[in-house]
Amino acid sequence: MSKCESNVDELIVPELTGVPGTVSSKLSDFRDWRGDTSVDISDLCTAVSNLEVFGLTVTAIDFANPYARYSEVSFEVGGDVVHGRLIEPAGRARTSELVPLCLMFHDIDRPVRGWHHMTRFAAMGYAVLALDDDVIGCSDLQQGITSPAFVKRIRWGCALSKVARNLDSVDPDRMFAWGEGLGGGVALAVCALDERGLACAAVANPLPGGLEALSSRVRGSVLMGTSLMDAVSAPKGQFAVFNGLECDRRHIIYAKYAHERINAFENEVVDFFNQTFYPCSLA
Repeated sequence: MSKCESNVDELIVPELTGVPGTVSSKLSDFRDWRGDTSVDISDLCTAVSNLEVFGLTVTAIDFANPYARYSEVSFEVGGDVVHGRLIEPAGRARTSELVPLCLMFHDIDRPVRGWHHMTRFAAMGYAVLALDDDVIGCSDLQQGITSPAFVKRIRWGCALSKVARNLDSVDPDRMFAWGEGLGGGVALAVCALDERGLACAAVANPLPGGLEALSSRVRGSVLMGTSLMDAVSAPKGQFAVFNGLECDRRHIIYAKYAHERINAFENEVVDFFNQTFYPCSLA
């Protein structure tokens, strides 16, 4: 039986569950919500089937760090040119011949994370490959997981996973995903639809709507963070995604955060990955 952990009971005050607008009232309404799992995911399944990657290039870039190698990646899939940023640990940061790799995906209204931010993974002995695509917004996701912009990014994400598995430095059995907002939705969808699955994923405030239709397909363990004041990714919908998971999973709810970066959760993410791949804890 899979393991399920959550801090929801710690946040609910029974005497306040009937008081509208309180954290306790919201959580009592959300905690068992499962949403609509009947969404047609055939377009997503078709988009990632029989993926063929062409013209792969990995171009080293000059970055003054003796403990990591930096490269720009590009390839073609389904008629699209896909770009990514790759960092691999080197020197003393390289803990083994084959290292775990993080697939990183970014949120709406913002570009890929910077090289310096991504370098923290190399410092922990992980490689990281981030999708470097165009910035999109909520208006591009009005059809939820069937939105063409989302379907396209799932194809790119699964192709990125395929590329990562064939890198000489990467352990294909120790790959994982991390993303916030849209990036969290892409990370979960890749876990659900990738041909081999991923070891684990960490996601914060995942979107777009309808992701619960993919939850039961997710393989590997999942850490999810939810902000109760999020007006972009509905918290109730996030509970539906979490409740539909059948893998080992942990849900951390943050009562006083909106759709934003949560430093405390990023610490949990680091610890989650380290607990998965190494016998240590940094949280």
